[in-house]
Amino acid sequence: MRTFENLQYGDETVIKASLEALADKTTGVEEYRKAFRVLGEELGKVLAYEYKVTPAEQTMLVCASEDADWLATGVESGFGRGELKKSVYWSSREVVHTNADGSKVEISPIEKAYEESIDDCQLLVIVKSIISTSCVVKTQLTRLIGKISPKQIAILAPVMYKDGIPNLMREFPEEINRKFHFITFAIDDEREGSEVVPGIGGMVYPRLGLVDIETKNHYIPEMVLKKM
Repeated sequence: MRTFENLQYGDETVIKASLEALADKTTGVEEYRKAFRVLGEELGKVLAYEYKVTPAEQTMLVCASEDADWLATGVESGFGRGELKKSVYWSSREVVHTNADGSKVEISPIEKAYEESIDDCQLLVIVKSIISTSCVVKTQLTRLIGKISPKQIAILAPVMYKDGIPNLMREFPEEINRKFHFITFAIDDEREGSEVVPGIGGMVYPRLGLVDIETKNHYIPEMVLKKM
């Protein structure tokens, strides 16, 4: 069953239609990308409402490479403060255990990174296509917390699994958990194996046209290219 949150901050019809486009396995690549961009913009509007006075130069936007050009770009646009500092990560996935119900325990080591420097980070914004397990976000947070010491941490995803938030919070001490603020539009409570249902309609790489994890890790997002 799916429940909705934060729809009052944006266009409910557009948000729900974009979530349905992600869940629909017949949605084409361009429409799928557009849905993420639209949802990113809507999430960015919620972020702007929640953090009204945080300037761009004190905000770090963090994402995986596959989320950069659509979801994260949308968040930056919806936030509306101009160009944010950025960190983009290319990660692999390794299954270290499979549970009796078919769900998998994974780790997500970082293969390469693009990181900008930031002074006095007031807000760390982590953007993810779906919060299901904690592995990707945990890895990014662990890498950054000690480097930039953010005052507040916002974790954004169009869809989250019901156990995603508590799973992530168990990975960090209370002094870090107090900084977390989670922003989503849909919370799902069902899984088929390791896939959240309806979630985002399966594995994100091929649906975005990035084929598989190896191809994805050779793709340089426009977000990074224009900075280089």
